Amino acid sequence: MGMFRLRLPLRSGGAARHRDTAAGSSPPSFELVCDILDEFGLTHVTDSDGDLLVRWENCTVFFFFYGERQEVLQARLYLDRRFSVDARGSLALLLDEWNRTKLYPKAYTVLPDNGIVGVCAEHCFDFEKGATRQQVTYTLGVWLETLLRFASWVDTQVPVG
Repeated sequence: MGMFRLRLPLRSGGAARHRDTAAGSSPPSFELVCDILDEFGLTHVTDSDGDLLVRWENCTVFFFFYGERQEVLQARLYLDRRFSVDARGSLALLLDEWNRTKLYPKAYTVLPDNGIVGVCAEHCFDFEKGATRQQVTYTLGVWLETLLRFASWVDTQVPVG
């Protein structure tokens, strides 16, 4: 997988859809995140649940909005690879190592209803006080870069097979 490289626009497009408050900021909207992903040159879709996502070769990053005003933004990566339940303990130890030695993203295992273990990593921030378009663009760029770095790290640590 090639590393994501942040391609910041020289001018802020899509400003009409993201109105800053009088204080110069507002929580990021679904539309703003879509605009920024477009500016990064990333193809994104909305799934049947209404969640925004971007797919890569070995993972998918979802963007979720939470809170009373949808002011909490989360980017959550799901690796496409799945593991047996027997491997969950060793995966948890590996992810503990990541969490101990890296500042972010937070990484963990999940056990969906199908009984196959998945690996996730996430960033989350409460934008209740708002953020400028530039701040949201920078935040999303850092989040995507570090999430994809994590996905590459897992690939080097857990051989396929």
